[in-house]
This record gives sequence, structure tokens and C-alpha cells, in this order.
Amino acid sequence: MHIEESSILAFLATWPLPTLGVGVLFWALVQRPWLTLRRETLQHAWLGSLVFLTLLWSARATVGEGVVIQLMGASLAVTMFGLPLAMVTLAIVDVVSLLGLAYLSGRGWAQIDWVSLGPRFFWMALVPGALTAALQAALRRWVPRHPFVFILGHGYFSALVAAVVAGGLRAIWQVRMGVAQGGLGLADSLTGAVIIAFGEAFLTGMLVAIFVVYRPQWLVTFDEGEYLRGR
Repeated sequence: MHIEESSILAFLATWPLPTLGVGVLFWALVQRPWLTLRRETLQHAWLGSLVFLTLLWSARATVGEGVVIQLMGASLAVTMFGLPLAMVTLAIVDVVSLLGLAYLSGRGWAQIDWVSLGPRFFWMALVPGALTAALQAALRRWVPRHPFVFILGHGYFSALVAAVVAGGLRAIWQVRMGVAQGGLGLADSLTGAVIIAFGEAFLTGMLVAIFVVYRPQWLVTFDEGEYLRGR
């Protein structure tokens, strides 16, 4: 199998990332997240999210001096399905979207950048997903239960903070390890992270608001008994 030298160097510089990713996936599978899909309405939402998130991970834009803008959807997945199922879902999305990008770029099977699966999953799924789950747990504990608070807190706030922190950590890691794409400096990478964060917050918040009103059964983290009936 032919792998570009730059990809090999990137893998050697970021080897802990695939290891942590595999560990988190093992934890997620131990939680038996597929039991969440016993509800038929949630099955439809999950299948639709696979398609949507795959398209999201396959779409990217480059602005300025090589700053890559790519939405992640990790906060949305965690809000809809909980952390374990979200991690499994995004692992599938990681593989399928990489194959899709290879197809669109005309690469053969042997030219696919397989070593990028680990870092992609770590930075685009694991870190923002874990941060989102932690922030939402804090909101459930310390903030009053109200649909409007849920939309702002779980939809906008958690997505924004998770994306900023995940993007900032990724930028610092890439610069320190010498694997920053396109030779970008830390300032440019952090600028891209902030732009992505606002996009994440807008996308997640908008969809969460729609689901709360029209499809609350699609949100595992939204308990109608607590948020709508005041229980």
C-alpha cells in the first residue's frame, strides 16, 4: 500500500491520537449504544444523521492563506444520541467521508490517506464530543430546566465552547508537533478555529431548536417530562 511520506510523518507525530480514539471507541461499544436505537423514530433520525454528517465531513472550504473551514457536527451528534452512540456514529462517518473524499479527488484505494483516520476522529469527534457532553452535564446540574435554556445552552453555547477549545487545542498541537497544514502559523489556525466555532454553534443551535419544537423524540438528551412539564 502506497502512503505519502508526509502522511507517515504526521502519523508518527500524532501516534497518541489513534490510540486514544480506539480506547474511546472501545468504551463507547461497552456501553452498548445500539440499545438507544430500539425506538423506531430514533432509528430514522440516526440513519439520516449518518448521511448528513458524512456530507458535512466531506465538505470543506479554504480561505485566506490556506485556512481550512470544515464543520464537525460532533455537538449535534452528542445532543441527539448521547456520547457513546455519537462516538460510534462519528467513527462510521470518519471512514465513509474519507472514502468519499478519495473518490471525489480521483484517488485509488492504495492512495487513500488511511493514517488520517485517527487524527480526524480525535480532533473532529472525540475532543468536541467529550467537551460537549461535559458542558451539557454541567448545564443540567446547575441551570434551570426550560426549553429555551436547553436550546441556548445545549444547542449554541456548548457547541461554540467545544468547537473553540477543540480547534484551539488542535492548532496548538499541530504547531508544536510541526504538522500544521500549509505551513500555517498559530494565529491563522486559531482564527480558523474561531470561524468554525461560530458555524458549529449556528448549525447545532438551529437544528436543536427545530427538533425541540417538532421532533423532541430525536433528542436523547432532551427529557420532555423535565423541560416541558416542569417535572
